[in-house]
Amino acid sequence: MQYTSWAVLASLMCLLPTGVQANGFQNFDDAALIDQVAGAVARGYGKMHGYRVQFKMLNESTPYESALMTQYTPANRTCTFFINPKDTSWHSFEHYLQFFEGLPKKVVYEAFFAHESGHCVQFKEQIDFGPVQRAQRQELYADVFALSHVERYYPKYRPAFQMGLIKMRSVEKGTPYDFSRLLHKLLGQPDLLTALKVTGPQDRAFAIARAVDRL
Repeated sequence: MQYTSWAVLASLMCLLPTGVQANGFQNFDDAALIDQVAGAVARGYGKMHGYRVQFKMLNESTPYESALMTQYTPANRTCTFFINPKDTSWHSFEHYLQFFEGLPKKVVYEAFFAHESGHCVQFKEQIDFGPVQRAQRQELYADVFALSHVERYYPKYRPAFQMGLIKMRSVEKGTPYDFSRLLHKLLGQPDLLTALKVTGPQDRAFAIARAVDRL
């Protein structure tokens, strides 16, 4: 799960789903489930924060840094999800699922799309963490945004998902995702749970950002 801003991306098949149409995910494991999750979660946050959503499938034969990435375009307020479900790198759907063993796949996949939605929400709401640790804080923010999603819709799974997040980040030494210490510290803040439960979308987005900024 990673935010990547690409000005030009070649070899894409644009799907541009609208309404209740299928999102075009097919011929891979959990296709129907991911199709449902992508539409519900990605568009749900788009409606909450006032941006549109589109999906583009990446060429399966070309290696990418992640199976799921996003790009937010301010000019037309669009969050684009780039998806390569056949990705076999470290940041693949299959690899990440191993850290959340025992949790329903629907919950985990929703959290994946909530994480990426968190990136677009951050840019849409113009939340900036400054130049020093910007990249790492953006990923940390997106992780907590995903945790907020689980807390709101599947609260009984929030502790287990939280543990999975820490495990996942603790093994990514030397990468932009090597922030398990910060994540653990953030999850120990007494006001974080309050931030996760804030009702208003914009208020919740900024409450999470303030918690990250306090680190």
